[in-house]
Amino acid sequence: MAAYSARGISVAIANWNGGRHLSRCLDALLSQSLEPHDVVVVDNGSTDGSPALIRRNYPQVRLLTRPLNEGFCRGYNLAIRGSSCPYVLILNSDIFLDVNFLERARLAVEAESRIGWVSARITHDRGREDLDYVGQYLRRRLALVNSSTPCEGEDVFGGSGSAIFCRREMLEDIAFNGEIYDEDFFAYIEDLDMAWRAQLRGWRCVYRPDVTASHIGSASQGGRIRVVEKAPEFITHIIKNRYLTLIKNATPGLLARFLPFFIVGEFLLWLRLALRSPLKVTAIPQAISQTFRALPSALLKRRNTMERRVVPDGRILELTRGF
Repeated sequence: MAAYSARGISVAIANWNGGRHLSRCLDALLSQSLEPHDVVVVDNGSTDGSPALIRRNYPQVRLLTRPLNEGFCRGYNLAIRGSSCPYVLILNSDIFLDVNFLERARLAVEAESRIGWVSARITHDRGREDLDYVGQYLRRRLALVNSSTPCEGEDVFGGSGSAIFCRREMLEDIAFNGEIYDEDFFAYIEDLDMAWRAQLRGWRCVYRPDVTASHIGSASQGGRIRVVEKAPEFITHIIKNRYLTLIKNATPGLLARFLPFFIVGEFLLWLRLALRSPLKVTAIPQAISQTFRALPSALLKRRNTMERRVVPDGRILELTRGF
C-alpha cells in the first residue's frame, strides 16, 4: 500500500432525496485541509435529481445508484464496501464539515490503537452555539444522551450517526455476514446498535471538541426530528429497532438493569404517540409484528455478539447515564 493510502481516508455517503443540501455537503468535504482519498455516494432511488447533480458537478465522486430506497443501513454498507482506505468517514448528506474535520479526526483516532471512532462536536446549522451532539452516553431506556460536561478525550458510548470517523479495522471487526449496519433495521437506531457492538468488542470512542461540523437534521424528513413528527413507516422502524438492539446486545445482567427503564420509556412513547398523533398509533403493532419476523435473525446475531464480546457489563455501565 502506498504511503498516502496507508493513512488515507474514504468517505461513505448514502443519499435519499438529499439534493437540497448535497452540494453544500460535498463542497465542504472536498475543501478539507486533508483531502479524502475517495468519496463514495450510494443514491437510494432519489427522485429529486441528486444523481444528475453529482454526475454534473462532482466527477471525482464515485456514484452508485440503486433503483429503490433500500434503506439507510443497506446504502451505507454498500458505500463502505465500495471504498478503499483504512479510515472511513460515514457522513450524512446534510452535514457540513469544518475545514479541519478530517485532519483532526484522523489524529484523534491515531492516538491509541483501540480508539475505533471519534465523537465530533456537531452544532445545528441554525446557530453555531446551538449544540446537536457532543460525546454521547447510553440511557437505560435505550437512547443516547449528550454528555453534560463534555471534555476533550473523554471516553463515551458513541457519537452522532451523522458523522462517524472510524477505523476500517473496527468496522470489519463488528460486521456480521458482511453487514456493518444491521440491514434488518432499514433506518434509525443503527448508530446505537453499532456503538454497542463496538463497545462489546473493546473498541473505544473518544469525544473531540476540535472535530467540528454543523447539521441540518432529518433533512430527508423535512426536518421532522421528533419521533411523533415522523411518517408512520419510520416510527415503525424506530420502535422495532429499539427492541432489536436490546435483544441483540444486552447481556442478562444488563437486561435486568435496563428492562424496567425500557418498559417505562416505551409506555411513555406509546402514550405520547396516542395523544399527539393518534392516526400513527398503528406503527406500534406494525413494529411488534416486524420485530417477531426479525427475531430469528436477531437471535443469531446476538449469539455471535455474545460469543465475541471481550468487556464485562461494568464497562457498558460506565458509559451509561440516567433514565
